[in-house]
Amino acid sequence: MKLKRIMILVLVICSFAGAAWASAEPTRDQEKKLSRLERYIYGEEQKGVTADRLRQIEEDLFGRNTGRKEAEKAAYLHDFIFKGSPANPSLDMKLSFLEWRLFNRTGEGNLEARLADIDRQVTGHVSMEPLAFRLEQQIHLIIENGMISLHQVTIPRGTEIKMRLKKDISSRSARKNDLIPMVLAHDVFIDNNILVMTNGGIVTSSVKSVRRGGRFGRTGYVNLDVTRIESMDSSELPIQIDAAGEKFDKKKIGMAAGASTLGYLVLGPIGLAGGAFIKGGEVEIPAGTEISVRTTQDCKVVGVLVNRK
Repeated sequence: MKLKRIMILVLVICSFAGAAWASAEPTRDQEKKLSRLERYIYGEEQKGVTADRLRQIEEDLFGRNTGRKEAEKAAYLHDFIFKGSPANPSLDMKLSFLEWRLFNRTGEGNLEARLADIDRQVTGHVSMEPLAFRLEQQIHLIIENGMISLHQVTIPRGTEIKMRLKKDISSRSARKNDLIPMVLAHDVFIDNNILVMTNGGIVTSSVKSVRRGGRFGRTGYVNLDVTRIESMDSSELPIQIDAAGEKFDKKKIGMAAGASTLGYLVLGPIGLAGGAFIKGGEVEIPAGTEISVRTTQDCKVVGVLVNRK
């Protein structure tokens, strides 16, 4: 009887320990936010324990630990970088606006590289201060009173937005879930002077599925899934892909662009009639290819008031 009670006690302790261990494990949402933060700040995901990676982000951004609980850090840092608040724009929104003021486009590279470009343009040397502190310094140097004028506007349904591929894509080498770098190909203004999206702004896309060319004229295809297109305030915009643009030579590679309201683009064979008697080949989509999308509903967003010349 005594042995039975001891075994029950051990099982109870193990169950509590297991629950405590599970609560310490990052959730899928935390992992996604951490991945996005690291790709934005460093250019790629980092290795190591989640808690250490989050502490490193705090140190690089603020020069110190924020003192927040481990379970809250990913959400807090993600909101600070991408979401902001009605009274204070996100770090990404501030950075994009400064780059637009200086270079007329969103910068390339990780956060450090983009801030370094601004430093060199404004002061002639690169600061070694924490990243968020450097950005605030730049804002007060460039913008009168350090104030960014925010306005809520509506991006109308049917607004055309063009995106541009940043690297070649091939059905020979592409793999499912590969991230595909894309950027916005132009600025988007509402009411003439409210900037809501900037040229060069990052668009998240990935390979939804891929098929290599094969025998009997089977031509390869690549299915691109545009998982996120955002305005400057990180509002996600529902879109419909129209087609690939002029730089996509459909005749040259014997392919056609297919549209879908689900937000993906199939770059695949024209069809059995057109492909049954040709030698199977690979799809080669060159960097610089433009893809046009349209918003499928009215979207309220926060933009920046600018004085357009």
